[in-house]
Amino acid sequence: QTGTHNSGPLGRRHHRWKTHAGYQSRQCGEGRYVWLTPHGLGFLVDHTGTHRIHPEKARTILQAPPGVDLYVA
Repeated sequence: QTGTHNSGPLGRRHHRWKTHAGYQSRQCGEGRYVWLTPHGLGFLVDHTGTHRIHPEKARTILQAPPGVDLYVA
C-alpha cells in the first residue's frame, strides 16, 4: 500500500524487487531506507552505502504504523 511512509523514489529494478520479488522497504529518515529481503536479511541504505542490520530492527521499522518514524541507531 502506498503512503507517505513508503513513497521514496525507486528505480525500475527496486520497484520490481518490491512489487514482484517479495522485498520490503521503507524510508526511515531523509535519504535513509530500510530493506528486508525475502530471505530475511535486513539492510540500511543511506548516502554512506548499504549496511547490514539485524532483521528484527528492519521488521520493526517496516511494521510501524503510517506516520510513525523509527530510526536505526
